[in-house]
Amino acid sequence: MKSIFFSVIFTLSYLTVFSQTDAYLKLYDKNNKHPRIVSITYPGDANTREMYNSIYGHGAIIENPWVAYRVYMDNRQSLDLYVKQTPRLELDVTGFYTTPEQLEEGYGCDVLWAGQSIGAGSFRGFTDQPVTIDTVASRTQTVLSDSSVEVVDKDWIFNGHPIQMTQTYSMMPDSRDLIVEIQLEGYTPDDIFATGIQKLETDNVGFIQPDGIAASWGSNVPDKKHPELIEEVGLAIQINPENIIEYREDEINYLYLLKPDKNGKIRYKVIASGNREKDGFKDASSWLSYIKENYKNK
Repeated sequence: MKSIFFSVIFTLSYLTVFSQTDAYLKLYDKNNKHPRIVSITYPGDANTREMYNSIYGHGAIIENPWVAYRVYMDNRQSLDLYVKQTPRLELDVTGFYTTPEQLEEGYGCDVLWAGQSIGAGSFRGFTDQPVTIDTVASRTQTVLSDSSVEVVDKDWIFNGHPIQMTQTYSMMPDSRDLIVEIQLEGYTPDDIFATGIQKLETDNVGFIQPDGIAASWGSNVPDKKHPELIEEVGLAIQINPENIIEYREDEINYLYLLKPDKNGKIRYKVIASGNREKDGFKDASSWLSYIKENYKNK
């Protein structure tokens, strides 16, 4: 009986913990129903803006108690960031479009303006600069579970030849990390890829290290229609050292140039925060110290 009781308690605890992640795809619906779907595929010649606008939230969304990300359904496939005031699941309510009333009630919101930068760990090809995934046979986004989403690009034409690419984004309920795995097939030794984190628009402070750790903190205006809403944001990335070719810094990015490992994989983590968090990081010093102390590559 004791064994059965323990098993039941363990199972309930397990389910409680793992209910603290969510991932979804929703269709845009003029009646504001926005039904959840499991997967969607567009042909490569689909209009980029129409793809982007056909999905509620503009792409797959994944969240844990602290943060949420959306992966844009277009040629950029950029990661956009949402930071919460209180640790909980809430994206099914706000959908990345937090109203002023919801902000007053304590909900989080979209906190990042990426512009032409690499954003928060977006994946790119690299020539003389980061390049987006422009020419494909098809694009697919799929919800794998309540903690994982997948993006598949079939026949991505990069450097004049097709590459098969699968991006997997996963989250756990006990860490703010976004775990990223890129699986590539058909690449050549000359193909170079890239990711990194952006420098924030105003008062950016940060660092980039050769071992694959970079971090930044600063302020920006995520919605240019509301310049009064200024968000302070912390970003960081931890790259698998096996994937690193080179690291560099430019006006808007801390950037890593990458190659797949012997199994065709590129792995990294994206870490994020913002001073919107009630009990979170409030300045550059605390954020950068946290990253340096807790994320170390051997």
